[in-house]
Amino acid sequence: MTLVLSVHSRDHLWLLADRRLTYGGRRPPVDDAVKVMELETTDGVGVLAYAGLGATAYGTQPSDWMSAVLRGRGGLTFEQALGVLASVATKELPPHLARTPGGGHTIIVPAFVQGIGSRLYTIDIVDAKNRKHRYRFTSRQRTAEPGSPSIRLAAGGTGGLYLSRQDPTWRRVLFDLVKAHDRGKVRDHFVADHLAALNYEVHQALADGTVGPRSVVVWRGRRDGRPGQPGGAHQFYTGVDRDGANAPLPTISNGLDVQALLEVMWKQFTPLLGDPAAVVDESRFRFDTDEVNRQLAKLPEGPDEKLR
Repeated sequence: MTLVLSVHSRDHLWLLADRRLTYGGRRPPVDDAVKVMELETTDGVGVLAYAGLGATAYGTQPSDWMSAVLRGRGGLTFEQALGVLASVATKELPPHLARTPGGGHTIIVPAFVQGIGSRLYTIDIVDAKNRKHRYRFTSRQRTAEPGSPSIRLAAGGTGGLYLSRQDPTWRRVLFDLVKAHDRGKVRDHFVADHLAALNYEVHQALADGTVGPRSVVVWRGRRDGRPGQPGGAHQFYTGVDRDGANAPLPTISNGLDVQALLEVMWKQFTPLLGDPAAVVDESRFRFDTDEVNRQLAKLPEGPDEKLR
């Protein structure tokens, strides 16, 4: 299982996910999973994280699969994109859930949608009769009234269950912290560090080993927020320490696979990282445009729904 925790403030959304993959008694767990993806659409921005299936038998992580499903689907609203993903999940997830404890998979989606504001969605099972799972996305609101304010905090996985049973003081502290961030009283990484420390606390408290010590924190600002506010970023952690390198996350922006583009560009600069002279001698920075174009031409453009 895992820990997924999301929280909204007025101007930002924050999401924490641990990075552990467990395999039962077959082999030791690993802590290099990326259980999140970022999504931008014509009207919204959000982050998708999940509890349940961590990887298929072939090693495919659902974060990469979700990105492939939404790749090439430009022009969608945020809720239309979630509808597509829920429909594909109904077809593709069930065969891979047989060996997942509980046989379920939940996707938690904090978002900002233009004209509405903060939203919290989930994509989860609504029908599991005869082992035929059906998924749908749901807007989580405080009441059933249309336009009701969204729930501000969500937690999933075994780590989320653990937190739900603790004294609620941790929630008040978190709400106060993100509120202070909106007011400019604390910096982005101060909030991210707090969330990573919360993950590490849960890791140490759970004896079953389902929540790992490593984590990733993602934060995004609303598009219609105050001028000059940061758009967002992400940070990987080992325990309570920030990791030195932040690899790009699976990201779809109006159908464009941003992660794939960044990886092509990054390969141009990686060889220079071990060459101190390149920092001084600008002539060593040789950007091979032809090679970049060749690599870009190889990238898939359309969606791939198959979860392998």
